Amino acid sequence: MKELPGRIVLKTPAKINLLLHVNGKRSDGYHDIITVMQMVDLWDDIIVEESQKLDIVCRDPEISSGQENLIYKAALKLKDCSGTKRGAMITLNKVIPVAAGLGGGSSDAAATLFGLNILWGLDYTVSRLAAIGKELGSDVPFFLNGPMAIGYGRGDELISVAMDTDYWFLLINPGIPVSTAWAYGQFSSCHAELGSVSRDTFKEILKQLQDDNTKRNIWIGPFQKTKFELTKGGGHIKISLPNGLRIEENGIWLLPFNDLEEVVIKRYPIIEQIKEKMVACGAMFSLMSGSGSTVFGIFRDKCSAERAYTMLQESGWRLWIVRALQSSPYSY
Repeated sequence: MKELPGRIVLKTPAKINLLLHVNGKRSDGYHDIITVMQMVDLWDDIIVEESQKLDIVCRDPEISSGQENLIYKAALKLKDCSGTKRGAMITLNKVIPVAAGLGGGSSDAAATLFGLNILWGLDYTVSRLAAIGKELGSDVPFFLNGPMAIGYGRGDELISVAMDTDYWFLLINPGIPVSTAWAYGQFSSCHAELGSVSRDTFKEILKQLQDDNTKRNIWIGPFQKTKFELTKGGGHIKISLPNGLRIEENGIWLLPFNDLEEVVIKRYPIIEQIKEKMVACGAMFSLMSGSGSTVFGIFRDKCSAERAYTMLQESGWRLWIVRALQSSPYSY
């Protein structure tokens, strides 16, 4: 019998949404989306230790240590699924801002599942942990896989891709928390006639993309396919691609956009101002991540990102220069 560690330290990454397209509301109350998510090297720290009870410790006053905390929910869900009687003390050192469109809560929940799986000696696969995580939040499976993926359905069905670029990213958070539920609710109110788009319809969308003249737009890439399944039972299948993605030879090119920007910017115009300033300071492109309020800029090199960082210092804003992760921190 292998000896189990009594203490595990994990770094939990943020993500950015390079693309977020909302197709419409589902019967289960969630939204059908297509998104491209990328882990970046902005981290929370989680320490998982042996304990008789299940306790969450966090000094950040914005973070509850109670049962509503997603870390606690993740730990309780894994405890119930496994039937273990063991406990744990989970300490969160928070850096990723809350309600910022960077997936910090989901990332922390994913790390909790991963860490407790080791601490409790459960030997669950990442796929099994992701299935449990799916019940906690749509982004949790991504953080257990990653580091880059196309997400569809609720965003929890994933097709892995790989960042094959040297881009640098500047993140700016203006200190405004934005509720994800509110942002999607506002979008639904403004687009009540949208219907769900099934995966099969993307064959036609892909054809339109390949025929489209995109010279006026700024496409980024290429990204490399890693786990695309192109055949099934001898039949040829087109992979689901939304407007904003196109294939050229073996690479995927992406036109960054976010359907939630319009409704969030209407309430928080500072987001549009940050985007404009980011581009004025040299970004190839700038976009709000997720439901906001964090904005990222894409830069061709580190010097360009550093120059923009220096120029965009504002009172109350938090800024980070980050890079895309090339592997998941939870790879076995």
